[in-house]
Formats: sequence, C-alpha cells, structure tokens
Amino acid sequence: MKRIILLLMYAFIAGRVMNAQSSQSQLPDFIHTTYSVGGSLHNTKEIECSDYDTFQFIYLMAAPQWNEIDFDVSMDSIYQHVNLFEYEKAPYEMPLVPQMINTAHEKGTRVLLSFAGEGFNAIVENTSRRKKFINYMIRLIEKHNYDGIEIDWETGVELGLHAIFIHEIRTELNKLSILKNKYYYLTTALHYFQRYDQKLANKVSKDVDWINIMTYDMGGGIWGNTATHNTPLAEIKTSLEHWKVFSPKQLCIGLANYGFRYKNIMPGQKIEGKLNQYGQYFSYNDFLPLLNQGWKEEYDKTEQVSYYFSPDRKEFITMENPSTILEKIKWITQQGYRGVFWWEFHYDFILPDDSATKGKHHLIDIVSGYLKPKSSVQ
Repeated sequence: MKRIILLLMYAFIAGRVMNAQSSQSQLPDFIHTTYSVGGSLHNTKEIECSDYDTFQFIYLMAAPQWNEIDFDVSMDSIYQHVNLFEYEKAPYEMPLVPQMINTAHEKGTRVLLSFAGEGFNAIVENTSRRKKFINYMIRLIEKHNYDGIEIDWETGVELGLHAIFIHEIRTELNKLSILKNKYYYLTTALHYFQRYDQKLANKVSKDVDWINIMTYDMGGGIWGNTATHNTPLAEIKTSLEHWKVFSPKQLCIGLANYGFRYKNIMPGQKIEGKLNQYGQYFSYNDFLPLLNQGWKEEYDKTEQVSYYFSPDRKEFITMENPSTILEKIKWITQQGYRGVFWWEFHYDFILPDDSATKGKHHLIDIVSGYLKPKSSVQ
C-alpha cells in the first residue's frame, strides 16, 4: 500500500510539472523580448497605449533594493521585507508597476522580474546568504504575479559560482511551478565577452530557459577609454563564435536603441582616463532631432554600423538606424538563435497622438514588422 501511495504521489507531481511546462512549448520559434525600467513608467496613458503584445517577454527592472538587505539575518526577517514591500509606497516610487504587469498579461506577454546591480558576489559566494536571497526572490515574484526571474549579473561575474546560483534558483522555481501549476521562467544576461567551456555550458543549459547576450556597449561607451561603435555587427559576429558551446536556441542576442554622443574626440581615438569627460549616454529619441540640425550618417562598411557627425565634425554619435537594425535582425534569424532582446523599451517609444490608440517604436517596430508572419495568399 505504501508503495502504491508513493507511485501515485510521483505521478501527481509529474503531471503537475508537465502541465506547468506546457505553456513553455507554446512559444514561437523566435522570440522578441525587451528590458523595461520600472522607474520609467510615468503615467497610466503610457501603459494603456504601450504595445506590450509586440513582445513575448518583458524583463522588468523593478526589484526593490535587494543589495541593501542584510541576508545574515533570519529568514523570517527577510520575508518581512517582502511582506512590507509595495510598489505604491515610498521610497520605491514605482506605483504603476502592478498596472503594467496586469496590462502585459492581458496582452499575452509574460513579465520576468530582473535582479540587476552591484552586490551579487558578496551574497552569492556565501551558501547561507545565497539560499536566503533565492527564497526572497521566489517569495517576491509569487507575491507580485511575475512569470519568472531574470538575473542581470554584470560586474565581477565568476561563471562557476553563477552556474551554482542559477541551478539553485531553478530548483526553487520548479517547486513553485508544481505548487502553482504554472511554469516559471529563468533567464540570465551576460556580457558578450564572457567565455564558457563546454562542461560548464552544458551545466547552465539545463537550468536556464535562455541566455541574453549583451551585444552592446562594445565600444568605449562612457566607461572605457576608446570611442568606437556601440553595436558593430562585424564584432558581434566574431564575439559570438566562442558562444558556440551553447545551442543557438538557448541564446538571445541584444539590440540597442541607444548610443553615445562624443565631443572633441574622433572615432577610434584613445584617451587617458574615462570617456565620460567627452561623452554621454544617448537614447534614440534624443538623437532624432539632430538629423534636422545637419548631422550626417557615415556607414562603416567594415564594422557594419553607422556613425553620425555634427556639421562641424566636432561631435559624433554611435547609433543604430532602421537600416542597420534590419541588417542585424536578418543575420540573427538566419543563424537560428532563440531570439532578440532590447535595451530598452522606452528609448525609442512614441506616445500616440489623440487620433491613435497605440504607441509606436522607431526601431523596435522594424524588428516587429520583419518578424510578423507574412499573410498567406488565398
């Protein structure tokens, strides 16, 4: 009798897991996703007019200040942080996040809570802190109706420790999936220059749904010392060679609707110190008015991306445009990758005028249009 009961329990659990994973199999072969910063949600009209249904997933950067929590205290105290956290309350100032999640869900888009920032190493390298941190994340996404977790660990990544962390998160998400009869996704973002050996890649592949490779910030940005292209397709192609230890179906490639504006420096010039004394972060929406002020495009055939120069050539911008984005998405789809993701949703978003009901994107819509299934000829 005991054996029969155990078999029935295993069958029940297996059935719950299969039901929870069924939604995963309903995804298209190629997914279109984006990051969105919770603090950039300014009004309800923006949410109501946003084209969330353009994407299968949104990675929402709306986690509370997790890196300020003392994970050496008891689990009960850490759960208290979750219980007290509400998006509508100060000092978080993200009151529209719940509405955004609900609206995205109504449009069939899943929302993952992105954990990003400094402080992963000090927490994750300690077994006790890591366990509490994971339990904290699980409780948080359950409370606020997220569809999974995204780990954006960019600074000081130790890939072996990262793999352990990812595995333990997946284990807890699987438990939650059984409890809720819902599949919870797990993704992670890593810089293009990270390198895995085959053994570690195989290990990570079992736990993540896919990896977001940040194929941007490839030039000096404002942090380096050489002002070059932000998103050169030629370099992207080269850098992705060492990612072949993964199946392309587990890799999403990053697209950027932002760039960098530099003054009193030339492309490729190396300086002492950091580029923030010469340049600034620049969204596509900030860039567009300059085209009416005499700025001119110069396409770099070698790097397969463009610079834009001011009329006096004392300033330049590294930025995508509709043509270079189309060139990228064509190449990415041809290579069989899992999909693409954007940094960031708001950087090229256009609120509708009074005659329209849905907002648009200058660059994102280029990819959406390309990926849209072609109407069959009757």
